[in-house]
Amino acid sequence: MVSGVAGLAGGDPAVEVAVATALLPSGRSVRRRRCGAAVDGDDDAEANIGVLQAQRAETASTLASLQLARDKAARDLSFTVLRAPYDGVVGNRSVEQGDLISPGQKLAVIVPMDKLYIVANFKETQLARLVPGEKVRISVDAIDGQDFEGTVSSLAPASGAVFSLLPPENATGNFTKVVQRVPVRIDVPADVLKTGKLRAGLSVVVAVDS
Repeated sequence: MVSGVAGLAGGDPAVEVAVATALLPSGRSVRRRRCGAAVDGDDDAEANIGVLQAQRAETASTLASLQLARDKAARDLSFTVLRAPYDGVVGNRSVEQGDLISPGQKLAVIVPMDKLYIVANFKETQLARLVPGEKVRISVDAIDGQDFEGTVSSLAPASGAVFSLLPPENATGNFTKVVQRVPVRIDVPADVLKTGKLRAGLSVVVAVDS
């Protein structure tokens, strides 16, 4: 702008100095205004940063509240589902759909079909050579009398009479020898259990080679 005015004045050095001197205050004023505008712009930017930070904090608080609500809803939903402690088949259900239940209430009887075993009551005179791990032959009428092999798992520590509801007592002192029976647990092979033909409570015949 200064050089343009000097050109119009015809290039006289004295005139150029006078014009430059006359325009100097105006140039300072412009710079001051520009500097003031820059300061005002910085203040506005800092104010905007503060607003954005406050909005971010509010958004984070809202997000945390929504996450808590989501977790509570998921927990409440999980309370509507009852899970069995093991896999099996429901054999006796004591509640119906829509019934209100309470903690500790019996809902159903579950039979673990993959964990069935046999309890054979052997006479005490048959236990001489019967030990855990011994193989036995098992016949079940429910599967057309088919024989399969089982394994002795354990022998009870006492006869069945000892564990009965009313154990026999010899109050008179008279003694009559009666052959006692001892429960023996026999494991069933996994391939037989997978057929799904065995049921809890069925009668079986167990034979031991001695």
